[in-house]
Amino acid sequence: MRRIVSLLLMLSLAFSFCAGAQAEGPRKNSVSELYSAEGVYTDDLGNVENYSYHVPQLCADTPAAAEINREIADRFGEKVEALLKNMEGGFSLWMWECAWHAYWQGSRLFLMVSSNFIDGSIDYAAWGYDFETGGRVDNAMILESLGISEEEYLENLREKVGLMFESMNSSLTDEQWKRFGCDKMLEDTLSWLDMEQPMYIDGSGQIVTIVRIASVAGAGWYYHLATPFAYG
Repeated sequence: MRRIVSLLLMLSLAFSFCAGAQAEGPRKNSVSELYSAEGVYTDDLGNVENYSYHVPQLCADTPAAAEINREIADRFGEKVEALLKNMEGGFSLWMWECAWHAYWQGSRLFLMVSSNFIDGSIDYAAWGYDFETGGRVDNAMILESLGISEEEYLENLREKVGLMFESMNSSLTDEQWKRFGCDKMLEDTLSWLDMEQPMYIDGSGQIVTIVRIASVAGAGWYYHLATPFAYG
């Protein structure tokens, strides 16, 4: 017998949230939620899970904002919609959380969205939008705003990700490191780093990059957050 306790589901069109939202300044009502649902769910097998699903959307009437909203909906909204339908049928959950964080840099808003899966893996994605220009904020624009060159950024990123890989596998013996092919995995991980990796500026003003790091167990790689200019 399935039960859904304290279910709050809010589905809305962007227009109903966003009409006139910019009248009182770029930060007020700049982000709403396409989906908002949380509670405790028991599936037909008796598994009890806490869940929290929140999918954001920009409140801006521009082609760039509409494009970002479509990308967020495709990547995260579709998952949440499928899970809510699964709950109606008593099926087990495979993702327990979808959350987002908003960070401002002047008129620029950075959205980081993540989804946490039952198997322990996490999916991350990020978008940048400028409410003054009505356009997207790309990686080159982020680096320029901080006075950082592409070469300096990539050098720091590769150093930080290399240290992350070594730390994640620090419990391996030399024999295990060799048997699992960790040198090749580290080489692959560093080869994936370029200017195409999503990045954003967080609340402390630090660049955060979403990177793939090869794994010795489970999937071939997992997403992680790297801060190339944060030390210690």
